[in-house]
Amino acid sequence: MNLSEKIQARLDILECDLGAGKHLVSDENKTEMNYLVGSISKFSSILSDTERDFLNAAKSAIADDLPWK
Repeated sequence: MNLSEKIQARLDILECDLGAGKHLVSDENKTEMNYLVGSISKFSSILSDTERDFLNAAKSAIADDLPWK
């Protein structure tokens, strides 16, 4: 699995977790999701604008306990 595939897999997991509302269930889930966001963000230089926008929206949803739409 190359780097792009690993990043995409992490983005897919994050999107699934947000859709399921895991960040609204417990602080432990929120911590895990923030870790996942961080593990993707470190590659921001190779992310597309859309992926960076998604990460920013995910950070806001997690930090502010907002449902994912």
